Amino acid sequence: MKLPAVITLAMATTTSASLCDEDSDFVVDFFDTFDNDELGEVWAITEGNELGQLRDTWGTSDNVVVEDGKLELWSRREESHGYSFTSAALTTKDNRSWRPPFKACVKAQLPGSGVDGQMDGIWPAHWLMPQNQSCWPDLGEIDIMEQIDGQKEIYGTYHWNPNSTACSNHHDQAQSFVDVSDALNTYHEYGVHVEANYIDFYVDNKKVGRVDSSTVGDKLETHPQLDPTTAWYMILNTAVSNKTVWGEPVNDNTAFPVVHLVDYVKVLTKR
Repeated sequence: MKLPAVITLAMATTTSASLCDEDSDFVVDFFDTFDNDELGEVWAITEGNELGQLRDTWGTSDNVVVEDGKLELWSRREESHGYSFTSAALTTKDNRSWRPPFKACVKAQLPGSGVDGQMDGIWPAHWLMPQNQSCWPDLGEIDIMEQIDGQKEIYGTYHWNPNSTACSNHHDQAQSFVDVSDALNTYHEYGVHVEANYIDFYVDNKKVGRVDSSTVGDKLETHPQLDPTTAWYMILNTAVSNKTVWGEPVNDNTAFPVVHLVDYVKVLTKR
């Protein structure tokens, strides 16, 4: 995996305000608190295997539960359609998307026991993809939050295609990360502020990193390429990986079932 171009280290501390509180510049455009004990029509559940969302597992609606004001995304060790695991992913693709400037926030408690080795291969994420992307990573990818193997590090990443004339799956990336020691047993708000010329990453309304067109790094072929006209849709998922793509592969010590809990998803757009 290509090394990140920019790394920002900080300790996340909870604040009373939210990045996605309305103010004089931004107004709520989408707010799902999962209070109706059923999934809203804006969300589409991924059934089957979609590599980017699920990796080496089978996605099923049986693993998506809405109750007690929470969205539950379950991952299980069970055979299904030739896979040894099932998990969950859902998106707003073709239903809701947002163009810069906007802010997007997901308040969540991430899956895991907190015991070393028991979360190997578990890969929860909240991310944004271009509505009209022809192939990855054309037009980019914004990872609001990724965590791997139940570790305390939370990553925010922007991927882009360094060769805008070719569709090659080759990418550059710029990344920030922050330690959130209680991410497995406490809800935290993970967010991004996306403008035409920069992306800021937040945890609990604390800025932990920025990517803009001037971002540099020894491993980069190009500066980050940002398209102000791109419309982005939301993905919430827990992938299960049995390959060393990033972190450790899932194994016999990985504890199942695990659940990724989401309290709300909120998006603000410019007034």
